[in-house]
Amino acid sequence: MSVSLMIASGCDPAYRYMFFPPDRTEYTLVPNPDLLYLNNDTSYYLSRDSLSVTFDRKTFKIEVKYFSDYQLNAFEFPDDSRDGEFSANPFTYANWVDPQLGYTPNRFTVFKVSIFNYASSKLNFDPELSFLITDRGDVLPGYGREEKSSRNQSIEGYFRKRKGSSGVDDEVFERRMGIVRQTVLYLGRPVYQGDSREGIVVYDPIDESVEKVKLVMKSFITGYDENNEPGEFLDLQFYFNRVPLQRERFAPVVATADTVAQGFVSGDAGSVASTLRNATFELHQIRYRIEEEEGAFVQQDWNVKPNALTSLVSFLKDSLRVRPVVKVSPAESPELLNAKVGFLFAGSSKPIFADIEVQSLANLIKRGGFLFIDNSAFTASYQYYDFMVALLQNIGSKLDRQVRVITIPNDHAIYKIWRKLSGPPQGMDDIESMPDRRNYIQGLFWRDRLVAAVSSKGYSMMWNQQDPNQLDQYVLGANLVTYAVSTLRAQ
Repeated sequence: MSVSLMIASGCDPAYRYMFFPPDRTEYTLVPNPDLLYLNNDTSYYLSRDSLSVTFDRKTFKIEVKYFSDYQLNAFEFPDDSRDGEFSANPFTYANWVDPQLGYTPNRFTVFKVSIFNYASSKLNFDPELSFLITDRGDVLPGYGREEKSSRNQSIEGYFRKRKGSSGVDDEVFERRMGIVRQTVLYLGRPVYQGDSREGIVVYDPIDESVEKVKLVMKSFITGYDENNEPGEFLDLQFYFNRVPLQRERFAPVVATADTVAQGFVSGDAGSVASTLRNATFELHQIRYRIEEEEGAFVQQDWNVKPNALTSLVSFLKDSLRVRPVVKVSPAESPELLNAKVGFLFAGSSKPIFADIEVQSLANLIKRGGFLFIDNSAFTASYQYYDFMVALLQNIGSKLDRQVRVITIPNDHAIYKIWRKLSGPPQGMDDIESMPDRRNYIQGLFWRDRLVAAVSSKGYSMMWNQQDPNQLDQYVLGANLVTYAVSTLRAQ
């Protein structure tokens, strides 16, 4: 009898599946637009890539996205998903294959929840009050993080029950819990105005026969009473369909070797994007004074598009797999020196920059940062473009004589370092048919390297309104950040 026949006819399923694994389709959960719209609540909408659901009340926003095992293993925790049953990834079985099944089952059902508080006093979310409902009638409650603080089931309790007594088991348990403590949401301190919070929520795996899932956030906290106790609540519902996983849809798109950045020292654009994965850096929105407020109450014109930067950051996290930290800094703040990119969104009133503030913006550039200025409100009250180009020239005067303020060529790295564009994408000025619209972006070059840019296109307006058809504008933002993080160094 041949070896293959002996294996096929043998009684050990582990060997049978090793040599003759069954065909298996990977699945994921994607938003269900039909049920979403049946809610008849315009606060819910789909993301640009149709992979997440957003609940937006203007004063705050909640985004929910499912994480497949493929995403968790390949992109979120790749280094912790390679050691089989001893892998540290707490959310999947990593690359371990169940010898009885012949494939890797799901350990949990995992979602990423992002909370942005723009103008509400306090928000909070208790994952243990959330649950999944399937079309089979299953009700899967959310897991708490640690045993001592959880009312019911916890991830720590789950792994403690399954932990062996060896030193290796102890080490794997601690590594897993370290990741859990860093990434899993729990009911902690409130999310205050101007803050954001994101993390993972975990439920039991869903049955393979399930086709539809509803995630219910019970008693999401939207306000506190005079005793600092939760006093205002919302019940939120997010609908998903279970569909075959298309891996190419979830993999980050990177440029190829023919898009080597102008002025980049070495390597192709694909390798640049790979080296950025999981990188942490700071992006700052610059707070400035306006002409009308001298000696008066400080207005909010510096934040005229409050969703713009957070929306771009969500795109960066999903597409580049990076971990940017968003901050707001006055123009003269020393904190601005830590920014890789400083964003200045000019509103309808003319900004004012004292000499010390201009020097601070120049110091940002000297420390290896990039400055991006964009028009966030078309107005005749001041000549935005002329004023901002003059600001670039003033910043350049604080550097040295090797500066130029010129049009950025369409073959520059900011149009191709991550994903290729033919030049500046369509702006709000094009959509609104503004009489003074320009098909170029002006740049400040220092020592032949682009270090700042002025756009009159209104890209921040387009990031703010989150139109899924306006992808190129987000690509430009991702290119700018990739360029700044991968090529600019302190000088």
